[in-house]
Amino acid sequence: MEIKRNFEMLVATNRRYIIRQSPSGRQTACAECGEPMLTAEQAANIFGIAQRRIFQIIETEAVHYTETEAGAVMICITSLAEFLDDWIWKAHAEN
Repeated sequence: MEIKRNFEMLVATNRRYIIRQSPSGRQTACAECGEPMLTAEQAANIFGIAQRRIFQIIETEAVHYTETEAGAVMICITSLAEFLDDWIWKAHAEN
């Protein structure tokens, strides 16, 4: 008789992002929480997701964001990280 065992492990981690900018680069702070904001391109690179997905997330209004006078979309790195963590947990729970 064969005994089958399933083992599932879930690991929670804390992340810290260090973003270095040139001295001339202006840091934008989120109006809602005061945390740093990044362009959609920078956020996509840091989190390893497509810019298109970033804009889809923004459209749900689940994250803090703003648009600059020049038309660039800035997204709060903290609210995006929280959204992605929740999304990963929910996806895992469904499986």
